[in-house]
Amino acid sequence: MTDSRFPNPLQSAIAEVYQGVFSHPFESFKEATLRRLRALLPFDSAVWGSGLHSTNEMLSVSVVDLAAPSLMAYAAEWQEQDFVRNAAVSEPGRAFRPEDLMRREAYERTDIYRQYSKPVGIEHSLGIVDRNPTTDIGELIFLFRADPGWPFGDAERDLVEALAPHLIDAWGQSQIAHHYRAAADGSASGFHGYDSYAVADAAGVLHASGQDFTRALRAIAPGWLGPRLPPQLEPLQRGDLGTLNLGDDEFTVWFLGDRRLFAVAPRRGTFGLSPAEARVARLYAGGARQRDIARQLGVSVSTVRNQLASVYLKLDVHSKLELLRAVNRMQG
Repeated sequence: MTDSRFPNPLQSAIAEVYQGVFSHPFESFKEATLRRLRALLPFDSAVWGSGLHSTNEMLSVSVVDLAAPSLMAYAAEWQEQDFVRNAAVSEPGRAFRPEDLMRREAYERTDIYRQYSKPVGIEHSLGIVDRNPTTDIGELIFLFRADPGWPFGDAERDLVEALAPHLIDAWGQSQIAHHYRAAADGSASGFHGYDSYAVADAAGVLHASGQDFTRALRAIAPGWLGPRLPPQLEPLQRGDLGTLNLGDDEFTVWFLGDRRLFAVAPRRGTFGLSPAEARVARLYAGGARQRDIARQLGVSVSTVRNQLASVYLKLDVHSKLELLRAVNRMQG
């Protein structure tokens, strides 16, 4: 039996990943995070790619002890034939090894093993792909070992599945934190949580998006799916405006070279409600059912129920009629 006062190795690793958001420069965050992961899950080399899941377009790639020529050869000649990668892409959130898909003897007879993996010193691989189905932002993480007698075990596969969501979440936070500091001349003053921000490129393609920002986009553009920002934000994306009020929210943009940092906050007059709470209050007061609100915003019914409970408490209302009156005051 473990003592809860002392974190287990997985908890410690997760804590270190999030600490890296502040301690590692944005440009080296992925490589540094993978190197720290080695203490918990040893490997010889690794790759972490970020991109668009639906189109397979890579936006950035970081490697650990993997020669650039071998990575370029893989991308040019072997990526489409990589059945392990293809399996991971088809089942986001699940980690795969070659032996999960075929016997080792059969794998050693494949062209990708004989002509690529073995010559570059990759005997065993373990990888996972994950994606946000709303924004289409995808992440690919693969670990490699060179020793034929040291395969990745089942427990290590489970560990990657447990760690991957935290690695990916921290990477999004790192991007947002870096660009916020750049917009604020190195300061974190006024920062009100990663969930309210997003980072996009000059073409309007999202690279990172917090949960509240994503939900705000779904509120102003029901059914919206990434990776491109919805047309409602084009005046901000083009630089025609710096701030734009849409629905219950105020959107703001900062231009940072080829990147844009977007933020969302409640419009004035929302009586202390968060952006998500203000949206739920307006929809519910307008007659929408909880399950319909959940479907529109891409959240669970229990999330909507909890947000409504918070709304009733903050607005000091006790019925739907009182809520409607409060919402009318906010909008009035």
